[in-house]
This record gives sequence, C-alpha cells and structure tokens, in this order.
Amino acid sequence: MQDYSEIIGEVGDLPPMPIVAVKVLELLQDPDTSVKKLAETISLDSAVSARMLKIANSAMYGLSRQVTTLQNALVILGERTVRSLVLASSMSSVNKSFGLLEKMLWEESIGCALAARYFSSKLDHVNGEEAFMAGLFSNLGKIVRNNNDSERYQELVEAVYNGAGDYLTLEQEVFSNPYSLVGAAVLDSWKIAPLLVEVVHHQMDFDQVDIDNDIAGLSAVVNLSSAACQRLGIGQRQEDDEIDVATCPGATYFDLSDARVGELLEEFNEVFEQNRESFMG
Repeated sequence: MQDYSEIIGEVGDLPPMPIVAVKVLELLQDPDTSVKKLAETISLDSAVSARMLKIANSAMYGLSRQVTTLQNALVILGERTVRSLVLASSMSSVNKSFGLLEKMLWEESIGCALAARYFSSKLDHVNGEEAFMAGLFSNLGKIVRNNNDSERYQELVEAVYNGAGDYLTLEQEVFSNPYSLVGAAVLDSWKIAPLLVEVVHHQMDFDQVDIDNDIAGLSAVVNLSSAACQRLGIGQRQEDDEIDVATCPGATYFDLSDARVGELLEEFNEVFEQNRESFMG
C-alpha cells in the first residue's frame, strides 16, 4: 500500500477537514448519540443546516409533507446518508476562493457523487453511500492543487480546454504526481476510511493494479461517473460529445453495452437536473 506521507511534501498546505464534518463524524461513532445532539451540532453551521433541509425536501426523497426541522430531516435521511450529506454540504469550504473554476470543480464533485450513488443502485455489489463519498472526494486533489498552486493549475485547465491534450497526459508534464494520488494523500491525513482513500487513488488505474474487489468495484463506479460527468458537461464548460463513456474502464468493468450506457446517462442526467439545486444552490 502507498505511503501517502511521501506525497504530502508536494501537496503544500493541507486543508483541514471542515469542522462540522469532523464533529458529526465523531458523534456518529458514538452509539448513544441522540438525534437532538446531532442536530445541535449541525446547526452550528447555518449553511450546512439549510442545505440538509433543502436536500431532505428535494425530489430525491419525494416526500408529500414539507420537512421543517433539522431533527426531522435527520430521521428521514438516516445515519449513513447524514454522514455523506454533511460531508457534501461542508466540503465546498475546502476551496480557498469560489470563482468560476471553483464552482465548476464543486459541480463536478457533486455530479460525480450523485452519479456514483445512482449508478451503484443499478449495479451489483456496490454500496450507494460509499460510492457517493468516493465520488465526492474524487476531485479533492484538483481542489487542493487549485488552492496551493492556482497559476499552474489554471494554466493546465486552460491548455486542456484549448485542445492541447487530455487532462491526465498534460498533468504529467506539469506536476510530479496525479491529482488522484494527491487527493488520496489528503484523505489519508484526514483519517478517512482506507477503502475510500484507495478508491480515490485508483479511480483511473484500478484495472491496471492488483487491488481487492471492494476497491476495484467502487473505483469502477467513480471512473464511470467521472466519464459520465465529462460527457454530460457537468462541472465542464460544455458537453463533450467525443467522450465515449461505454469504452471507459468503469463501463468495461461492469460489462455495460453501448445501449445500457446510453440509458444510464439519460436517466442520470434527469436525476442530476432534479437535484442539482439542492446541492449547488
């Protein structure tokens, strides 16, 4: 297994995990934690609280009655979902600034998280909430690079958009390590579950390395989700018709036909449009 401490030198300043997320994760480890205590902790961050209520009332859950209290929202969402949604609601604070590029990175992270959870519901042997969190963290290395070396990172992004080459190839020319490894190193420093650390690390090369089935399956879902977001223009300047999602390693891993990939993309695009405002607004 990778010694992630070796990567930290390249990362520069490590972003701290959002404080509300830290407190909530600690509370969820205690079996005696009450919903009231959990709600009180989440309420320390008004933005996270508002987004939690918004998500509980979103089309994702299809409730007939409006949820008006944080405690009721937490009961409806459930522990596993609360964990992933609190992380999602607070992760945007990792960005040091929030201009157009940061908004696009955030949209891609949320899009990948929602896609990973949706695709996992259609595929066997993949946990939906683990897939959501893996998708959410998939772009963390890009976010950290943009924070710590914005000039070089933005030049890289511009080169990709101007047709100089694909992201992964150009990244190798600019940085010594891929963004997936940087993201994994940050997650490791946050003491995030090793499974998610390894999935973020191997999201692009899971089919080329010797890893266990749990890591490979989740990595494949994240890989498929990332390709889907690029194809649909989620977190991008525009849709990319040249992306053949059916040939990406994730689609190959699950033996998905062209027709099935087309169905999944159409279905997910509708799901994302229904729920984007809950996360992005």
